[in-house]
Amino acid sequence: MYMNEQLLTNSVVSVQGNRRRGENPNGTKRRMRGLFVVAIVILIASICLSFIGGNSDAFAADTGSHLEQTVEVVKGDTLWGIASKYAGKGRNVRDYMYEVKKVNDLKSNVLQVGQVLVLP
Repeated sequence: MYMNEQLLTNSVVSVQGNRRRGENPNGTKRRMRGLFVVAIVILIASICLSFIGGNSDAFAADTGSHLEQTVEVVKGDTLWGIASKYAGKGRNVRDYMYEVKKVNDLKSNVLQVGQVLVLP
C-alpha cells in the first residue's frame, strides 16, 4: 500500500505525546499505587481481626464465672481432703490442690472454718 515516512513518524510521536509527564512506560506508579492499596486493605483487615479475636480469653473467663463451684470449709476440712474429694477420677490430687490454692490466692495449706473456696 501507500506508505509514507511521515505517517510512521507521526504515529510514533503521537504515542509518545499521549504519555503523561513523569509517567513510566512500565506503569511503575500504577503498580506502586496498587501495592499501597493492598497494604492498606491488609492492615485494616488485621486490625479488625485483632478486635474480633483479641478478647476471646476475656469472654471465656466471663462465661466460666457463672458456673463456679464453691465449697465452704467446715471444722476438720483440709486442703488435701477437699482436693481428693473434688479432683475427679484419674486426676492428680497434688496438682488439683495447687490449682485450688492458685485460684483462691492461698499462700499456705491452712484453711479457716467458714472460708469459701472456689474450685477450678
